[in-house]
Amino acid sequence: MTNKLAKASVAAIAIAACTMIGGAEAQTAGWPSTVTLVTVKENSTANARGTLEKGAPVDLAWASSSSVACFPATEKQNFEGNHVFYATSLPAHSMLTVKLVPANKTVDLNLYALELGTTNFATPPNITSAVTCEAGYDQVTDKNPGVTETVRLNATTNPYNVLIGVAGPKGVTAGSYRLELDLRTASTVTSANLTATAITPTPAGPLEVSGELATGGVVDLAWAAKSNVACFPATENKNFDGNHVVFRTSIPKQSDMTITATPVDGKTDLSVYAYEVSTTDTTSIPPNVASAVSCEAGYDSKADNNPGVAESVKLNAINNPYNVFIGVAGANGTKAGKFKLKVELKPRS
Repeated sequence: MTNKLAKASVAAIAIAACTMIGGAEAQTAGWPSTVTLVTVKENSTANARGTLEKGAPVDLAWASSSSVACFPATEKQNFEGNHVFYATSLPAHSMLTVKLVPANKTVDLNLYALELGTTNFATPPNITSAVTCEAGYDQVTDKNPGVTETVRLNATTNPYNVLIGVAGPKGVTAGSYRLELDLRTASTVTSANLTATAITPTPAGPLEVSGELATGGVVDLAWAAKSNVACFPATENKNFDGNHVVFRTSIPKQSDMTITATPVDGKTDLSVYAYEVSTTDTTSIPPNVASAVSCEAGYDSKADNNPGVAESVKLNAINNPYNVFIGVAGANGTKAGKFKLKVELKPRS
């Protein structure tokens, strides 16, 4: 059955590559002629239209393997129809949002996207591993005709190949759709050489200090989205793309710390973040943050625009003390504005 499905997939989907781009051009990009190559410019959107009739079923064992982990075998009925493949590139410091929009309310389609190495041009069922794989489908009723499916992929310091699969659920081999690819790439900047101002809060009462964003500088934000820092995702960089002012303090074991940054006037739009590192680390100042014990960020995650609003984060230490770096950052390119920083340290109850 596997061989028959694989051969059917190759034979039937080959036509699909001609819908947007010639097979020869796809081949020069490294992908086989069974894949439609979609080029997306940085910070823009590209669309592709297709029909499920030009695809074919594929064996789905690859999707539930631990080295791929795209969707579990219990959900394979959502992907047992025809598959059509597309490919694009994901630059470093970028996020790709893929939306699958059915042509009408009767079309039931599902979506998956694999992040692969830049020399990996494999297609199902010959997928042995993936950097990551995300799938969009109805996990409740396994049926949602007319509903848009969405997946997102991230790249931090490395670029990747992306393979996208449009699939019908069991028995679905026809239906038209639009595929929308939105690529957002963070601009890399020459980071300012920041220093951290040492502050010393005590359990006796909150420490309050004054600051001015104009005394700081803009930094490359790639450090914040790294998995071993995980402070805020690259999609939220707009909340931190202004000047940064950094402070350094410490948190004793069995303690809680609340940090609040408040604009002095209603025009200053700012965000705050704080991360714990070892007590011997006094140099992990953005953008030179390789890892953190924990990192928390406070910003307007809904509208990305809240001038005059205070932002807060909380940290805790249980069995070990830590050094703490605190960053107050301008949002939406804000590079000047006075603020008050309050740090409250309390023993854990």
